Amino acid sequence: MQEIKEVAIIGVGLLGSSLGLALRNLTPVKKVIGYDNHEEHIKTALEIGSIDQGISSLDLDSFDGNQGFKEVDLVFLATPVGVIPELIEKIQPQLKSGAIITDVGSTKRQLVKEIDSVLRDDLVYIPGHPMTGSEISGPEGADLYLFENAVYVLTPSEDIEEEKIELLRDLLQIIGAKLLFMSPKQHDQIVAAVSHLPHIMACTLVDTVGEVAKEEERVFSLAAGGFRDTTRIASGSSKMWTDICLHNKEAIQIMIKVFKERLTEFEDLLTATNTNELLKKFDHIRNLRRQIPKKKRGLISPNYEIILTLPDRPKAIGEATSLLGEAGINIVDIEILRVREQGGTLRLVVATEEELKTAENLLIKAGYKLQIK
Repeated sequence: MQEIKEVAIIGVGLLGSSLGLALRNLTPVKKVIGYDNHEEHIKTALEIGSIDQGISSLDLDSFDGNQGFKEVDLVFLATPVGVIPELIEKIQPQLKSGAIITDVGSTKRQLVKEIDSVLRDDLVYIPGHPMTGSEISGPEGADLYLFENAVYVLTPSEDIEEEKIELLRDLLQIIGAKLLFMSPKQHDQIVAAVSHLPHIMACTLVDTVGEVAKEEERVFSLAAGGFRDTTRIASGSSKMWTDICLHNKEAIQIMIKVFKERLTEFEDLLTATNTNELLKKFDHIRNLRRQIPKKKRGLISPNYEIILTLPDRPKAIGEATSLLGEAGINIVDIEILRVREQGGTLRLVVATEEELKTAENLLIKAGYKLQIK
């Protein structure tokens, strides 16, 4: 079977640089070439070890004997979706026959159409979307383990050789990704509901409260954890989200229509002062929310959560996690939920029910207050 020895990453921001770190440190890949039109990104990616070689221009005349993509087996496009087709047109003259191209964009159906119209017949395109990220942008936020236990969606067409899909699948599994296969249409419908609509809702909520702030400047000072948690994603890249919305506008528009209908139902109940129906509505939604699997991370693997209350003292987090680590318990995810003057709350995720029970016993014995989710 063909091996993936040389990889090119187009765009060495957060995802691209994290991919480079993972490929260079965790896989048999021999060489990673990075391209970015921001020379400072290339410099940082080289400094942190995300890439072996950096290119800041796709002008073929600028390539010398040691540059270019002539020996590349796999290309990752880690850029905004709006520029991906243009970038493929620029790099494909350098690619050898049979090379695999994939991307990390969060929309698929429109992108696949655009790429199919420009792609060379002897190249292989396998659309991808890792469901992971960070609030820290750029190569400075690169994380070797960003893809570990992350759902990674692939949407290959039916005519793609199975061997090519297996090559990409196996490489992604080595860096810890959990693969999920679906069609581009299915992908876009799902992410419109669970990712794109929530982002638009968060932005709209901030904008709405911003209008209130014009009359009452103290409004944001009263915004508690619920408001901050609900609107955190509104701080995402404007350029990236503009591209996402335009590329998946049909699916997003359908979800906006559905959401507006649900919002109107609430408005009608309030107008009618219908206490009983409003109570039923809240009960129905609460029960629906409870049906969401609590022990699922993303769309795949079951996980087990501990919500841990910590005292306000130095090394409190380290003491709790060390207690579990010394018992051989693998913490697969950790999150600070809230911080108070008297301490804070930590979310810990372990992989098995047995580890959950062991961790619960250890923490309770050590005097910690906790909840099992």
